[in-house]
Amino acid sequence: MPNRSPAQFSADGLTWTDASLWRQFSALAEAAPDALAVVGADGRRWSRGELRTMAQAVTAALLAAGVRPHDRIMLQGRKNAPVLAAALGISAAQAVICPFTPDLGAAERAVLDERLGHVAVIRDSDGEAIPGVPGLHLQYRGPQAQHGADERDARTAMIGFTSGTTGVPKGVMHSSAAMNYTVRACEQIAGLAPDDAILGVVPLGSAPGFTFTAHFALALGHPLVIVDPWDALETLKRIEEYGCRWGICVPTHLATLIEVARSGRWTRPSPLKVLGVGGSAMTPELIRDAKDLLGISALRMFGMSECMGHASTRPDDTPERLCHSDGKPFPGTRDEAFDGEQRMLPREQRGQAGVRGPSLFLGYCRGLGDQEYRLTDDGYFLTGDEIICDADGYLKVVGRIKDQIIRGGYNIDPAEVEAALLRHPAIAQTSVVAVPEQRLGEQACAVCAIRDGHQAPTLEEIKDHLATIGLSKKKWPEHLLVVPDFVYTTTGKIDKKRLSRMVASELGLGG
Repeated sequence: MPNRSPAQFSADGLTWTDASLWRQFSALAEAAPDALAVVGADGRRWSRGELRTMAQAVTAALLAAGVRPHDRIMLQGRKNAPVLAAALGISAAQAVICPFTPDLGAAERAVLDERLGHVAVIRDSDGEAIPGVPGLHLQYRGPQAQHGADERDARTAMIGFTSGTTGVPKGVMHSSAAMNYTVRACEQIAGLAPDDAILGVVPLGSAPGFTFTAHFALALGHPLVIVDPWDALETLKRIEEYGCRWGICVPTHLATLIEVARSGRWTRPSPLKVLGVGGSAMTPELIRDAKDLLGISALRMFGMSECMGHASTRPDDTPERLCHSDGKPFPGTRDEAFDGEQRMLPREQRGQAGVRGPSLFLGYCRGLGDQEYRLTDDGYFLTGDEIICDADGYLKVVGRIKDQIIRGGYNIDPAEVEAALLRHPAIAQTSVVAVPEQRLGEQACAVCAIRDGHQAPTLEEIKDHLATIGLSKKKWPEHLLVVPDFVYTTTGKIDKKRLSRMVASELGLGG
């Protein structure tokens, strides 16, 4: 453990440090070892002291195997207390936590085994069982597996993985300071009190998933109440039982919570104070229904693996901003719109989002996306989202550049069509994806899940609905596919790439 005191930072009233995850948690465990740290999905309650003991066992196993400071350790991101303890143990060994999803594909795993240069893997099978840490095994690959020297490793605490444009996963490198900043900003926005419990819904196998669950809870001392698998009614019961005050999810989660309340299966206000929600399908109706039916303040958040949550609405924002804005930047962060020549645009003009601030990542790992790392001359990371910033700094995400459907030379923004479709009373969830068309290149297909008790609309009824609300006919979908459920990415968002392939196959559309 380094002897130096953590560096301290501040911006617009927010303060944070670059202290490691272990340093922060161990201080909390020393002060109150019997305090609740984690409630497992099975209801098992783990104290800080118990988590600390398991973490120390993990550290001992890593050091005995030969792990050195700044080595990269892959960690299977199952949502349970032993995995959280393993993350702490890796941090205590001054190594780099590399969480991955349990369902990581064989092809992606092969690429990581070849390029990441991790010296060990901790998971629920293979390797030596870690004494005192139930269900976890350590497989040491040895120093021959190490990557070449990278000066950024000394500042890296966690590497998350996200999809790359070439099919190779991108390794997103984050410092302790970036994660500490992110969770401190969320804690401040939500107005959380010490020891307020938080909800663990999103998977741990991504940079935001790990940060907003494991790092948030363990570094700041908020008990983490794990939900796995997802069940809306059971989640509402757990929120009430443990008095959860904050959580983060995707619109799908919120929509199912609201459906439980709308159906009458849940009739009480939830103690949840704030629920951060990210995703293009976050509609004004969801926000209003969350407040009216559950008493929950749903805050739209804007972020990604490379800069995690860095903009959010606030609980005291006007209803207009809560429903129609994606918030304003966290303290010390700037979001701006840029044109195709990477020139910053005036406020109120639409352009690609660029972000600069303390949550920005250190870069991509070599061989895992580093060729895609680009900053503007002013140090802004271009996210691929299209936004409009207003004069007060609030922004609105209006589309994704790479998600655009180009039909005969006309660009269609799926997010705009999805928002219009969700205003149909029968549609519970939707995604608009491109399908191949020989003459026009691409057409649009509306994939919809239907609310309980409603009949699925026909394509003509969908078009009538879009005409009634005034959406341009140029943006209407040519195809409709009704599905019982969607396919999701590891972060819980709809997987549009897989969905497009599925739709083309279902509709018999060739390239």
